[in-house]
Amino acid sequence: MQLPRHLSYTRSLSPSKAVFFYKTPESDFEPLQIEQNKLVGQKSGFSDAYQKQNVAKNLAPQDLAFGNPQTIDVCYVPPTVNELFCRFSLRVEANSIEPHVCDDPKVIYWLKRFFETYKKHNGLNEVATRYAKNILMGNWLWRNRQSPNVDIEILTEHADPIIVEGAQKLKWQDNWQNNQTALLTLSEAIQEGLSNPQNYCYLDINAKIKNAFSQEVHPSQKFVDTVEQGMSSKQLAYTQVGDKKAASLNSQKVGAAIQTIDDWYEGGYKPLRTHEYGADKQILVAHRTPKSHSDFYSLLPRIALHIKHMEKHGLDQSEQSNAVHFIASVLIKGGLFQRSKA
Repeated sequence: MQLPRHLSYTRSLSPSKAVFFYKTPESDFEPLQIEQNKLVGQKSGFSDAYQKQNVAKNLAPQDLAFGNPQTIDVCYVPPTVNELFCRFSLRVEANSIEPHVCDDPKVIYWLKRFFETYKKHNGLNEVATRYAKNILMGNWLWRNRQSPNVDIEILTEHADPIIVEGAQKLKWQDNWQNNQTALLTLSEAIQEGLSNPQNYCYLDINAKIKNAFSQEVHPSQKFVDTVEQGMSSKQLAYTQVGDKKAASLNSQKVGAAIQTIDDWYEGGYKPLRTHEYGADKQILVAHRTPKSHSDFYSLLPRIALHIKHMEKHGLDQSEQSNAVHFIASVLIKGGLFQRSKA
C-alpha cells in the first residue's frame, strides 16, 4: 500500500485542561492562583563565563557575582490548605475506525479492514488498558504526582465511581492486584469508546493531592517568544475563573501523559509517548528510525501483511504483533499521515 496524497485521522482521545483548586468551608471550588515574583537571578550558566570554544571570557571576579533581575510566575499551595485537587475530563471517540480524510479508496479499504481485524482480536483491550494505567497512576499530574499521597476518583456515565488510593505508589509494571477492578472497569469504558461510534465515552477525573506545608505546585509552562516590560519571563498556564486565574495543566500535556504507552520498540525499556518515530524527549533520541524500518511510515505501507498476521496468529507476543499495536496507537493519536507532495 502506498501512502496517498491526503490522509488524516482525527484524534480519539480528547482531554480538557487539568485545573488546580482547593476547598474551603465556604466553597468547594477555590481556584489555585498564580503569583508573580521579582527576584535577582544568579549568573551560573556556561555562557556567562565562557565563549563558544570553551575559552574563558576576560571577566573581573566581581562580574560573576552580580545577578540579573527577573520576573517569573510561581505557584504555591496556600499555607492553610492541606489538600489540593486537580480535575480534568476526557472524551473517547471511535475516530480510528476509518480515516477522517483520504483520497484513495484502496487505502480506505485496507485501513478499515486493519481496524476491524485489530478489534476482532481484542487489540483495543491492550491499548485501552495502557491508557487506563496512566490515568489511574496519576501520570498526567507530572511532577505534582510526587506528593505524600494521591487519591484518584473517576466518574463514568454508567458505572459507580472508580477510586484508587495511593496512586503515587503504582508502577507501570506492577500486577495491579489490589486495583484490578478499577483497572478493568476503566479499560472497558475506554475500549467501548474507541470501538463504538454510537457510544462516546466521557470520563471525569479528579485527583486529591495531600501536600506538605505551602509546597510549590507545577502547572504547565507557557512558551514565551518575546517578553514585554513588566511581563514574566517564565509564565505558567492558567484557566480564567471569573476574576481569578486557576493554575492548570495544558490539555496537550495531559494527553501526552495518557498516551505514554509505546514500549513495543526494540529494547522497550520504558514506555514512550506515542510518536511516529518513537521520540524520547529525555535523552533526545528517536527509537524508531527509517533505517530500522520500525517507524510508522515504514510499517503502514505493509498494512496487508499485518492484517494477514493477525488473521493467522492473532496478537501474540511477537515483533509483528508489537508493530500492529504501535500502528493502532498512532491512528488513535491522530494526525496527518500523507506523503510529501514533492
